[in-house]
Amino acid sequence: MEAEVTVLIPFYNPGRRFLREALRSVFEQTYQKWKIVLVNDASSDDSVDCIKEFTDDPRVTLLTHEFNKGQSHAQNTGLDVIDTPFIIKLDSDDWFFPETLEKMAAEMKWLPGDVALLWGRKTDVYEDREGNTCLRVPRKEGASYSDKYEFLLSNDVPFPRFYRTEALKRVGGWPTDDPWDGRVMEDRRIDVRLIERYKIHWIDEMLYNYRQHPFNATKKLDLYNEVFEWHIFDTLRRWGKEYEPEFKFRCGWKQLAALHPIEKRKSLFD
Repeated sequence: MEAEVTVLIPFYNPGRRFLREALRSVFEQTYQKWKIVLVNDASSDDSVDCIKEFTDDPRVTLLTHEFNKGQSHAQNTGLDVIDTPFIIKLDSDDWFFPETLEKMAAEMKWLPGDVALLWGRKTDVYEDREGNTCLRVPRKEGASYSDKYEFLLSNDVPFPRFYRTEALKRVGGWPTDDPWDGRVMEDRRIDVRLIERYKIHWIDEMLYNYRQHPFNATKKLDLYNEVFEWHIFDTLRRWGKEYEPEFKFRCGWKQLAALHPIEKRKSLFD
């Protein structure tokens, strides 16, 4: 059976329970035309030892960095070896619903080639430090986008992220040309690179379990707000500096509130 989708899982000290649950959710898919590319970003825990039953499967490729390079570099390492038409990103502490790949592969196959990213609905799963589930919140919001400014103003962060491999490679993979070397907010940065050339499509299906726990990297609120502001200014600069951003805060997170046209300075000869 020839694979059509590669599940890309970068990881760095994820903890054995999280990584095993992520992998098990792939093996239990109703759709079986998949491969897995795991990228170990120089983990120092026992995560590799605890997944041997999965890595022994010929459909699973394990790549290892000798030193920690960060999220974007890890994902680009995986992208370099992927040869399937589609890629879906799975964070090492999250997991799929059983029909996630079946629904997303079927949807992407009939979409035109100018759709580079497909996403759907997710459930936020809140856990305490002991791993007990405290709350499940199904998220219903989502939209499709073809206009880059509309997408930027939406503040949307797609989950799950089902990519057309050709599109990812055409834009050069995940950017690493920021002051943080691609370690933070890599998802938003690749989104704007894709929306410059392609469309983003949403389906009204519950597809992803997003784990919220005390050890999430995204709990570093001040850092993420700093990176987000830099990301918006960098994006608008690359898009021609036509708009000035206005920001707002929602539950402590910085978001884009509005874009104001920049008035062109009058020529001295006018």
